[in-house]
Amino acid sequence: MTRHAKRLSDPADTLRITRVFAAPRALVYRMWTEKHLMDRWSCPNGFTMPDSGADLRPGGTWHATMRTADGVNLKLQGTYREIVPDERLVFTHAWLGADGKPGPETLITVTFADEDGGTRMDFLQTGFDSIGNRDGHAEGWRECFDKLTPLVDALRDSDHEINITRLLRHEIGMVFEAFSNPAGLAAWWGPNGFTTTTRSMDFRVGGSWDYIMHGPDGTDYPNHVRYTAIETNRMIAYDHGTHADHPALFKAIISLVAEGKMTRVTLRLILRDAGQRPHFISFGAVEGGYQNLARLDAWLDALRGT
Repeated sequence: MTRHAKRLSDPADTLRITRVFAAPRALVYRMWTEKHLMDRWSCPNGFTMPDSGADLRPGGTWHATMRTADGVNLKLQGTYREIVPDERLVFTHAWLGADGKPGPETLITVTFADEDGGTRMDFLQTGFDSIGNRDGHAEGWRECFDKLTPLVDALRDSDHEINITRLLRHEIGMVFEAFSNPAGLAAWWGPNGFTTTTRSMDFRVGGSWDYIMHGPDGTDYPNHVRYTAIETNRMIAYDHGTHADHPALFKAIISLVAEGKMTRVTLRLILRDAGQRPHFISFGAVEGGYQNLARLDAWLDALRGT
């Protein structure tokens, strides 16, 4: 979890943002230095990152392309000036014009320090040519850091796990039932824009759920679940693969805990080894997991008429 920072009394050309993460420094630092992680959070809401790259050394350069929702590509680049692993990054930042030439350059310094069993991340960007430019960047960076928070939370426990948690507005019995109802699963299972067709479902230990997820671009994704443990209103565990005759890609445990009249749901994906996780992250497993639970909450809202 993080605490939003207050604006400090800095000069007009300076932007300062601080966040505290309940995660080790090494992980928060990696969020800034590994492509498959940076691509998931380092653009504001509504943007995607179709291209990026970095030569992570003093004097090395980095580049990125942000794509707007209507398909416009915005390019930016910079040069690393200082790198102290797990402690400090200093690099320049400039947007490229239509002619490919960089515009005004700012300097970004990111430091990482231990705090309260987690990590304090101090972000400093200097050299803005106007208050408006500074404040525009402040809004964009805060949106980025809001996306960074759940990514850190999902990856902090183990290098071969993804853990996604959401507090749902509904009682535990309704939530548990939603995972065992094929008709309901068709309405909410999957990330935003996906639909699900169940081919068969036998909700019991040793039983299976065979289904196809249909992507927004029309791509079909076969899935096969074999249930390994079920405890009513408490837990569902399964092996997850693509077909019944193929090895499972990962193990999953869905845990339910009542908090008053609400339910905290934790989706834990356990991968065979740490080498799988970058692929899962690049594919959007973290965002998809959070979207999945949000869709469940909204579907239960609709059932209750709230």
